[in-house]
Amino acid sequence: MERTSQREGEVAMSRVLRGQKRKRPTLDYALWEEVGSKASLVNKEQGKFLADRDRGTSSRSDYFTKEGRNRAANDPTKVYDFVSLSKSFDPWFDELRLNRTNLLADIEDKIVGMRGSQVYFHGVGEDWLELDWNTLARVIGAATANIGNSEGWWSIKGSDAHKSLQFWGELDRNIPRVSDGMGIPESKWENIAVYFREHNFDPNSEILRAFSHRPSAPFWKVGEDDGVRYYPNPLALLHRKRLKVLYKSQAEWNEDVVEEISKFHGKLTMKLINRAMVSLSRGDIVDFALRIHGVCAFHVMRTVVTQQKIGLHLISNLAIRKQTRGVGAQNVPDIAYHLATAFHLAKILHILQRSKLIDWYTVEKEVVDAATDLLA
Repeated sequence: MERTSQREGEVAMSRVLRGQKRKRPTLDYALWEEVGSKASLVNKEQGKFLADRDRGTSSRSDYFTKEGRNRAANDPTKVYDFVSLSKSFDPWFDELRLNRTNLLADIEDKIVGMRGSQVYFHGVGEDWLELDWNTLARVIGAATANIGNSEGWWSIKGSDAHKSLQFWGELDRNIPRVSDGMGIPESKWENIAVYFREHNFDPNSEILRAFSHRPSAPFWKVGEDDGVRYYPNPLALLHRKRLKVLYKSQAEWNEDVVEEISKFHGKLTMKLINRAMVSLSRGDIVDFALRIHGVCAFHVMRTVVTQQKIGLHLISNLAIRKQTRGVGAQNVPDIAYHLATAFHLAKILHILQRSKLIDWYTVEKEVVDAATDLLA
């Protein structure tokens, strides 16, 4: 897809907050506090209506501009769109705030009997309580790209997810014991690494993830008496088993199987994320955390910039602002301005909406304009 230039984006899109963020970094929080009580939810039918008709790039959208859009085909009232991380995530943030110590103890108790956990998770500590929002956002970005491709909306398929499927399948075929959580000797690891480097992916780059956040990393490099071994994340292996169950195949993941799964990996991934959300809604916070860590750990090859825009500039932005500053919903015209992607933004929002990962609202333009004037 041809990317809209920064200059074109500036001409087409004036930000709702009119540059005030540079002066007041908390204005996004304050704006929603002012207008949130007057917001209306966009339902899935309304989201689909916009998705079907959205043809422009994010920076040149007919819908998400400073001028606002008509509320409906038969209602000319001008509204702004706002989106937030789904309220379904709130129990996680509440648990971190109110029950952090007990949650950590419960997670550590849960993983004690997991095969391979004693080596891989030794000394993890507080990292259990941090979701890797950036990696999760990349996973969601790849899944969203794949779902949109399956619906004929764009050509991007989420190729890093394909590489993840290929990587774990290749490991399983060449070193079957890896599926049991056994460490891989350095010599065998290097043989696998050479193969993938010849196919434009270096697995060693993913090892570095474990140094910053081991629960969401695919492998952990451990020096032992008999040499270096690479241990797989047990949660990544568990996620792969769940993918197999969803795909209804226990067969070896050869290249043909990988190619077939890659056609609809987005829907499979979203289903597994939604199952984690179901656990969260039922109060099983531990299962939610372990499932999300596993989703992230399974995902490798994070270099496709196009789909990363969906994840890193949208999902992680919503999540991190909510976690660090309590920001509720953010206005979509400003998001569109920064996203600068050739993906059709209404289609992205509709996929995320029906996947229950975001809440989508509208607020009348005159209400928002009055609030921004008040906050200026």
